[in-house]
Amino acid sequence: MLEVKNLSKAYGDRTIFKNLDIKIESGEVLTIVGPSGIGKTTFLRIIAGLLPADSGTLKLNDEELDISGNRSGSKVGVIFQDFNLFPNFTVKENVMLAPKMVGKTAKDVASQEADELLAELGLTEQADQYPFQLSGGQKQRVAIARALAMKPGILAYDEPTSGLDAESTERVISIIAQLKSQGVTQLVVTHDLPFAQQVADETLDFGKEVDLG
Repeated sequence: MLEVKNLSKAYGDRTIFKNLDIKIESGEVLTIVGPSGIGKTTFLRIIAGLLPADSGTLKLNDEELDISGNRSGSKVGVIFQDFNLFPNFTVKENVMLAPKMVGKTAKDVASQEADELLAELGLTEQADQYPFQLSGGQKQRVAIARALAMKPGILAYDEPTSGLDAESTERVISIIAQLKSQGVTQLVVTHDLPFAQQVADETLDFGKEVDLG
C-alpha cells in the first residue's frame, strides 16, 4: 500500500500541488488524469524519488520513503514515456542490467528471471533484438519488464499509451490487468481518459481534486 500525506511541491511562487493526500491499496490501480502541465509527471517523479518534495510523507507498505530526491533502491519501478532503453543493449540485456549492477544478482539468476519476464510479456522472440528493431508497443513492454526485474513495491507509468496505436494500447491494458491479478500495485499518469477508465480502480483528477494553491 502506498500512502501519501500532506505532500507539497512548488517551483518558486508557483504551487504545483499542496497538502496532497492519496492512498493506493495493495494490488490496486490508481490513474491520475488532468491536462498537460498541471503537475502529474512531477508527482510521479517525486513518488519515484527522482524529484524532491517540499514537505509531506510517503509510505510504501508502512516503510517511509525519502522525499529528498536522492532516494536509493528500487522501491518504485517507473516506466517513462520515452522508455529510456539502452540502445546498445539487447532486450534481454536491458532487463538484466539493473538486477546485476544494482541488485547484485548473479548473472545466471538474472538471465533466468529476465527470460521469465519476457515470456510473460510476450517478448521471447525479441530477446536478442535491439531497441531500434522494436515497435513502440514492444518497447513499452520491455520497459515494463525492466521495471519489474527489480521487484518494486509499486509500478508507476508515465503516459503509457502515448504514441501507441490501438492494438498496442489494448496490449498495455491487458498487461496492467495481468499484473493487477498478480497483486502488483500500479500508479498510472495519463491524459487518455478512455484508457484510464478501463484500467483504474480509482481515478484522481489533478485538475479538479488537487489543491493547486
